[in-house]
Amino acid sequence: MKEFRFSDNIIVKRKKLGMTQGDVATYIGVSGSAVSKWEQGLSYPDLTLLPKLASLFHITIDELLGYEPQLTTNKIMETYHIFSKRLNKEHFETVQKDVENMIKEYYSCFPLLVRISQFYINHYSYSQNPQRVLDRIIELCERVVALSDDYKLIQEAQTIYATTLLIMNKPQELLKNVGSEVPIQFGVEKLIAKAYAMLKNHDKVKEILQINAFQHLFSMVSSEIEFLKYASDNQNLFDKMINRLEKVIDLYNIEKLNSHIKLTFYYQASLGYMKQHRHTDALCMLERFYHTCKYLSFPMKISGDDYFYTVDNWIEQNINAGPYAPRNDQVIKEDLINMIKKELLFVPLHKDPKFKLIINNLERIFQSK
Repeated sequence: MKEFRFSDNIIVKRKKLGMTQGDVATYIGVSGSAVSKWEQGLSYPDLTLLPKLASLFHITIDELLGYEPQLTTNKIMETYHIFSKRLNKEHFETVQKDVENMIKEYYSCFPLLVRISQFYINHYSYSQNPQRVLDRIIELCERVVALSDDYKLIQEAQTIYATTLLIMNKPQELLKNVGSEVPIQFGVEKLIAKAYAMLKNHDKVKEILQINAFQHLFSMVSSEIEFLKYASDNQNLFDKMINRLEKVIDLYNIEKLNSHIKLTFYYQASLGYMKQHRHTDALCMLERFYHTCKYLSFPMKISGDDYFYTVDNWIEQNINAGPYAPRNDQVIKEDLINMIKKELLFVPLHKDPKFKLIINNLERIFQSK
């Protein structure tokens, strides 16, 4: 937080109104020397005088003091990425001290609390006490849900809260708080598009429908990839899902839109094949995983392309985390290597020359990027 700028503010506001120090003193009911000391930063007025001063200058008390209780979205994201990058060189606990100090200063800035919750959930495993960090996420999310009046912010806090409950192995509590049934999607986006069509704003119609399709595409593909985890016991269904997902991913050029989705697909497919003892197919998917990594650009981001040409601006304005990955590049690279190297299902492949080559190649390309 910036230091209070009371002395500068009172000078600027007084001169803007064409008042002398004596005029201010008379209005407030203090001596001229008292006002002079305020402007020199040698003293501050009594707390009970602040409302009268603020009223005189037609500003809030916060504005009078130069206190900014809220941070801009850009400032929040800039701060997030600074904290994230610091984890490359500093211990989690060292960074966390500064994070918590910032929370104390901006405890009523709910967008910051949500973003800090996201920061913690993406990096809690680096803490010496991960459980304490998870408990802190719950506290921050509960505060946002209880006190914020921003519906989208509350939804995001609830999602982070629910994810934390899963990490904490509390599925029953999640179902109690979030619900146990899939809600109907009423398609309000299409109604909005029709309203714009009636207003003859066809550019807005195209934008809304394309953004809607963009979101549903990722929702569908992500759900199918998650389904792969539980479909390996049915080889026929599993193979059909792999076939269809590959076609959709290639058809919509998902590697360009969100490379993380494509990486997750290859990873989950390879795990499914390992469960079915189809090692050759698993290695094939791991090779595709590597080739996707080979062409990754950092920082990783979600973006449109020449087909989804209206979504970039929407991503910037509506996704609080912004288009870029919420974890720093080094952490992402390490995770992409370790999710292959340390996965127990891949142990039977450890002596296979192809598997060793995949690991070596991943380590090599990420060292060079």
